[in-house]
This record gives sequence, structure tokens and C-alpha cells, in this order.
Amino acid sequence: MQAKESLAAVLRAMRLARGLKAEDFSSRIDPKHVNNLENAKVTPSMDTLEAAASILGVRAMSLLLLETSLRENVTPQDLLRELSDQVEELSTLGIITSAMAQLENGKLIARRSGAQVSQGRLTAVLACKALGMTQVETARKLGVPTTTVNRYWHKAD
Repeated sequence: MQAKESLAAVLRAMRLARGLKAEDFSSRIDPKHVNNLENAKVTPSMDTLEAAASILGVRAMSLLLLETSLRENVTPQDLLRELSDQVEELSTLGIITSAMAQLENGKLIARRSGAQVSQGRLTAVLACKALGMTQVETARKLGVPTTTVNRYWHKAD
């Protein structure tokens, strides 16, 4: 079963349990889109999922938990235990703190697109260049692609 199918079942069941019609979502989601979601014709964006959850009076995570539980044929309680273990592992790895550092005042901190410059690698490439090595020799010595060496080679020019 695809995720959009199990999510469709969850959305439909929750809407019916709440006594809502597709038109009741019209303040945030086009009723035709609600029907398409509930018939697994489309996959919702995060914003759409958040809007549907808000109208249904739950968190989007609850919808995803029930969707995954249904798709994987496990109880929501078992899935919650697994998720709790995963969150603990992510916390131990520092990923949660690192993700929080990507935000400032609730907004994502912009970063330049494209390949990011490694200061250590840049220093190594420029040192090889200063020694008179060619780009090919530098690439072999440092074990990096010649395209990477070429990109760093001209940084100090």
C-alpha cells in the first residue's frame, strides 16, 4: 500500500468521525482537493497536511502516525515506542540541537546554494598550489576529484 492510500483512509475516517464534509475544509483547502486526497489521487504538501490536521483538531504528526501504522500494519502504540527510541538516538547524535541551530527567530537561516567550501580542503589545495604542484598531482595527493581541486584552486586568485 502506498502512503497516500493509507493517508487517504485516515483522512476520510477522521473527517467522518468528526461529522465533517469536504466543504467544511473550504476555509483552508479546496473541497475538490479534499476529495482528491481522500481518494489517493494526490499527495498532500506539508502545508496541506497541517491545514487538514488543524481542521480535524489534531496534529499533523497524528495523521502521519496513523497513516504509517495502517500502512505498516503495526499498532500506533508500537510505532510510538519505536519513534521514541529514534528521537532519543537523534538527540544523542546531536541532530536535534543541530537542526535547532538552523533556525533564527523561527525562520530558516539561508545558506548559499551549491557546493560548500571546506576550509581544511581549501587550505590543503592552496598549500599544494604554493608548492608548485599541478592540479592533477594535488588531486591524487589529497584523494579528491580534479574538479574539486579546480574549484578550490582559483579561490585565492
